[in-house]
Amino acid sequence: MTTNATLRLLALAATLCAASARAEEARVLRIEGKVLSSEALTGATLTVLQDGAAFTRMEQGLAQFQMELPLGHEYRLSFERPGTIGKELLFDTRLPGSVQPRKDYQFQFQVSLLAQPAEGPVHYDGPVGLIAFNAQEDDFGYEHMRTVRLVPVEVPSAAPVKRARREAAPFVDPTMELAAWVETRRAETRP
Repeated sequence: MTTNATLRLLALAATLCAASARAEEARVLRIEGKVLSSEALTGATLTVLQDGAAFTRMEQGLAQFQMELPLGHEYRLSFERPGTIGKELLFDTRLPGSVQPRKDYQFQFQVSLLAQPAEGPVHYDGPVGLIAFNAQEDDFGYEHMRTVRLVPVEVPSAAPVKRARREAAPFVDPTMELAAWVETRRAETRP
């Protein structure tokens, strides 16, 4: 194989990889979500991180919302409202290398925010759901084997009480008093 042919093959491979990456980034996962709560959603928030960095935040319209998540990233959606147990969902929108996205995907879900128990605040020890691409179904779906536990919220301990600084008393040799007493006694007993 000549050097020019090798270079052309490398250029073609690089072009295909770049095209594949662009195709994945151009496609999105359209999510349609609902947040359910026994009380009004006043104060509820949805915070979305893309690959650990801030992506978006919603404070209105959480009863029913839509959002587009570009493919090829991991998203953490955190749902919170004061007085409820917050929940997180993890969306892994990376596709296996053998899958070329030919369409935009859609996923519908709902999240229920439950009241904190009277015994004390709790939280989940991880995301309550993982949504990822299922190659057999050629679509996104829940990972069914996901389990999380409710654990007590650790309340930060109170700051240590700062004690007033005591000034050090000047050093007094305790034997001085004894020496003075002995001298006084000797003086009294001298003839």
